[in-house]
Amino acid sequence: MKFRKIDDKLAMRMPLVETDRLSPLEDGLDYDFEWSERLIEGADLSGAQGDGSLESSAIRNTDLSGSVLTPFEIVDVAVDHSILSNARWEQTTARRVEITESQLVGWQAQFALVQDLYIADSRADFASISIGTAKGPVVFERCRFTNATFLGDLSKTVFIECAFPGADFSRVSNAKGCDLRRSELGGITGLMSLKGALITADQAVEIAGELAVAAGFKLA
Repeated sequence: MKFRKIDDKLAMRMPLVETDRLSPLEDGLDYDFEWSERLIEGADLSGAQGDGSLESSAIRNTDLSGSVLTPFEIVDVAVDHSILSNARWEQTTARRVEITESQLVGWQAQFALVQDLYIADSRADFASISIGTAKGPVVFERCRFTNATFLGDLSKTVFIECAFPGADFSRVSNAKGCDLRRSELGGITGLMSLKGALITADQAVEIAGELAVAAGFKLA
């Protein structure tokens, strides 16, 4: 098992994908699929619908925009340079999943269970990301979440060099331990739902006015 080092205290498991064992996907999405050790590359799966599982696989340069996967189990999968804009992942179980340099605008991701999820260098404007239960690290690095919405359990989530202009955290149920220390916090709504999250003293000063308004004070 390979590990990705996030910082001096945190490491997470990476997807176990053996490239030389992957076979090209020749079928389209359908209901009740069970795919393992597949290479999905350069495919147009936009608007497709299905339910099932994907394991030990790689997705590259693939268009999944507007697709609907529910319920969906995704384990040991690396997604790179792909389009998930306006896609819907519902009732999703995700373990050891990486999504890099992809378009996530309007992505509706509802994770029932998540463990070792890494998303980096992606635009997730207007996305909705919901986490029911987090059993392992969830890391977002160098992502932008303009007008995005976060829901559920962010207790194991780390945001690194992310920005949240207009993002809504008001429906977060658990933020204790959520690490926001390396991100820009300006423009967030629902700050009071982030009680227990980790921020720096400098960040607290920068968002002092927004915190005061969220707490019910009237600035004069």
